[in-house]
Amino acid sequence: MMNPIDEEMRDMRNDKQEIIMPVADLKWEDMHPGSPQQFSVLWGDPDEGPFGMLLKQPGAGFEAGLHTHASDYHAVLVQGTWIHTVEGDSSTPTELTPGAYVFQPAWQYHNEKFPGSGDCIIYIHQLGKSDYIPKASHDSAAPSEDTQVGD
Repeated sequence: MMNPIDEEMRDMRNDKQEIIMPVADLKWEDMHPGSPQQFSVLWGDPDEGPFGMLLKQPGAGFEAGLHTHASDYHAVLVQGTWIHTVEGDSSTPTELTPGAYVFQPAWQYHNEKFPGSGDCIIYIHQLGKSDYIPKASHDSAAPSEDTQVGD
């Protein structure tokens, strides 16, 4: 009898196909009309989750504002300078440089700042569907999971 883990690994290899995407083939889309933020989906479906994307934020002091998400995400900074802070943390913010990693739990309010002069690009692996839930619209209760990017 085959070990269940070995069997699962074999099934994963048989059901998957590699994805190779040269940077020139990335399709950048505006986060929503008129937004300076852009994204390029690499895999998965942001409307359903999970998914992986590159998120391009303008530098020069752009700030996302205090917000949260309905699912956890993992992020790796690819290009630029990023300051990721969470609500209630009074420690001195750290300027993150390429290669830095952030895990952001669902429902924890946080802010993103991009102090560098050029664009900042972040790889994001989000475990649920894409959303952006601003703090101002949900001060008294947990946000709705139906709030989507672009709403």
